[in-house]
Amino acid sequence: MYVIDPTADPGPLPEIVVRRFVENGCTVTGVVIDPADAQQMLYGVVTRPDGTLAGTYYPADTVRGDHWRVVTADGTHYHAASEYNAVDALINGLASN
Repeated sequence: MYVIDPTADPGPLPEIVVRRFVENGCTVTGVVIDPADAQQMLYGVVTRPDGTLAGTYYPADTVRGDHWRVVTADGTHYHAASEYNAVDALINGLASN
């Protein structure tokens, strides 16, 4: 462990943006890191048309963007083949639970 100088330049920081769209009445919000280059999804949130949480999704392997996980509002965990499948499950299948 070492002391960090709070006045030191932190170096280049990756750009992080929030992307949002509505599908089937649900709002999908995704947090993307470095959108100008690698565009890696950090995590996403899906809310139902009434504003309640349907669930979240994220890649378990953030380097490759693989092994997607879905966590529903009741805390149940699921595996998904891709980001598309994770979002689709929350919007169309799991979101209605």
